[in-house]
Amino acid sequence: MRVFMLGWEFPPHSVGGLGRHTYELVKALSRLGIHVDLVLPFEDYEYIPGVNFHIALLAKIMSIYKIFKKSDFSDLYENLYKQIDSYTKNSVLMGKKEQFDVIQANDWLTARAGIELKKITGKPLIVTIHSTEYDRTIGHPWEEIVREETYAVNNADIVVAVSERLKDQLVKLYGVPADKIVVIHNAIDKSRFDSHKISKRSKVVLYVGRLSLQKGIDNLIHAFKIVSEHDKDALLYIVGEGPEMKHLIELSIDLGLSDKVIFFGRVSEEDMENFYSLASVFVMPSVSEPFGITALEAVASKTPTIVSLQSGASEILKNVFKVDFWDSQQIADLIIGLFKYRAVGEVMSNEAYSELTDITWENSAKKFIDVYNRLVKK
Repeated sequence: MRVFMLGWEFPPHSVGGLGRHTYELVKALSRLGIHVDLVLPFEDYEYIPGVNFHIALLAKIMSIYKIFKKSDFSDLYENLYKQIDSYTKNSVLMGKKEQFDVIQANDWLTARAGIELKKITGKPLIVTIHSTEYDRTIGHPWEEIVREETYAVNNADIVVAVSERLKDQLVKLYGVPADKIVVIHNAIDKSRFDSHKISKRSKVVLYVGRLSLQKGIDNLIHAFKIVSEHDKDALLYIVGEGPEMKHLIELSIDLGLSDKVIFFGRVSEEDMENFYSLASVFVMPSVSEPFGITALEAVASKTPTIVSLQSGASEILKNVFKVDFWDSQQIADLIIGLFKYRAVGEVMSNEAYSELTDITWENSAKKFIDVYNRLVKK
């Protein structure tokens, strides 16, 4: 089986979970004997033995995940489209020279290239949707991108969604037939976190991810205000960057938490793994989260984990605490309880860690292979 895969993000050029998903999936597919041709828009990438890399080199890589403010939208959108047009043209030229059985695109950014190759070669197209414009803008989408996403899912032979909640969204908001969508959850390579063992005696609450409205970090800071009033030794570490940083810093100051809430910005992968290991509690308070790989990373670090019920990760993790994103009081109560009853957190985190035995990229890759075989046999 030969797969021609189209990727936009890939380590070290990763903004969200898209890059990690592509890297881990391609690595697992290669181990299982699938030949992958992978097209990337940059020439520096983490090499995977057995994978044939193609470079559709662009002058500057732009991520849709960095487009948030409507006032900035026109220029960014125009520049992004130029990037996509260039990527599409180069990918099609490369695809014409290769032999493959299936085309696989990731999100709408690469779907145009996949659709063009499908038209030229007649090969089936899978489009994996990692998030939608409705998620990224919390229900206030830019119609231009909604149209692109609709075009992508309508022209795919199979749509893969990374969670059931994302599948429901595609059915309700994009009109995709339910039987056209296959849910394949993200996974984790827990061995990445095995060597990071730091004492969790401190009272550190951790958030890792983009600093955007979608992530609900303001609710976490309000929850931490309650925690701080109960426990003066508590600290909140916020790791990541994004357009909401200025607002979140100002919120922390307004709540009198300037010495309690610490913003670290973007950190290296190794440092991020150390943060997970150091933390006493990890919180993913997302307002709308198609999946949330950071929750799996926290569990792999045996860190007691709180996730919003509005996340895809909550579908597959049983031994984590689940709350509505807006319920700052409950988030605070859980954090305070985990500080006080550390044995409860240890039991929960050990049980959650055991769940990861089945949440592997190899198992996810096998589900993708089932989809490939289903399309090729048609």
